[in-house]
Amino acid sequence: MPSSEPPVWLDAGRVTARDMHALYTGMTACTGDGDPIRVLWLCSDEAHVSVGASQNPAADLDLDGCRQQGIAVLRRPLGGGAVWIDADQPCFFLVVPRHALARGHRHLFSLGMGLVVAVLRQLGFEDVETRSQDIWVGGRKIMGTGAATLETGCVFGASFLRRFPAERFLACIYEPSEGYREWVLQALQEGITDCERELVEIPDNDAFRDALLEALRQRFGGEPRAQPLEPAQREAWIQRGREELEDLEQGETRAAVPSGIRINRENHVFETNSRCGRLRLHLSGKEIRRIWCEEPKINTVLQERALGLVPERLVLRSNLSRGLDASLADEISCRVDALYRGIRSN
Repeated sequence: MPSSEPPVWLDAGRVTARDMHALYTGMTACTGDGDPIRVLWLCSDEAHVSVGASQNPAADLDLDGCRQQGIAVLRRPLGGGAVWIDADQPCFFLVVPRHALARGHRHLFSLGMGLVVAVLRQLGFEDVETRSQDIWVGGRKIMGTGAATLETGCVFGASFLRRFPAERFLACIYEPSEGYREWVLQALQEGITDCERELVEIPDNDAFRDALLEALRQRFGGEPRAQPLEPAQREAWIQRGREELEDLEQGETRAAVPSGIRINRENHVFETNSRCGRLRLHLSGKEIRRIWCEEPKINTVLQERALGLVPERLVLRSNLSRGLDASLADEISCRVDALYRGIRSN
């Protein structure tokens, strides 16, 4: 990773949600081998839901519900699942020539997440840590990050969550049955935080921008080189970005988390069909936090014998077989085990 000179700073200001994702996508795809590290600063002028590069929004979202709320669903080239981008939420993107990354995205995540942590600490956040590609504060996730390679450029993206409207986001999530969203809401409230929850006074966008500029000065040892974003260049990048995003729309997609939703690295909520009816599950780390079956007698056994257990087949089957028919105990333990293994493999 070249670090001898400060990066170029480009401030795009407020842009439409569609142009936002097209702008940094096109900028990355047009990056040449000789280009410097660039930092693009912007915010969307409207709230929307952003889905990952290979995510199938129809599998994870209530698209009719999104339309009724007037919430656009837009694809990004970065990985991961559905995320809420609020109106006026500050975002930044690091764009680097592909050849400059000796260890690929690992170098890019290291640089980008280091800057994010520095920004949050400057603004008074305590107990800030990184877990995989997420940033946590006080034991809760406050933001996710993502990266992608497009042609000869690589991009890292992050946005600062000033306020998280959990109920609005929840109304966009696919609901397989009544009660599912209540479980997701509880998990969101326990597993996600924001500036409003952590600080006495919420920093404004200028405070975030100034903190990021200071983090860049400290990281690179000099002042970022501000450059105006010329209208012709902006439009060229947006047009190229739209083409790249359209190609992604035509590609193969899948649910971000089969039969469920990822709250953070430690928490997932699932719902699936089984021979004994609908089965709902909240996994927290390596244990079953909540579980429910629509068949009352089976549900009673689950509350007595499954809570707190490691969600692995043999452990579950051993405990459930004391209260259920062997075939039902095996059915439930197999389904829970499959969901657990699915998230461990990602």
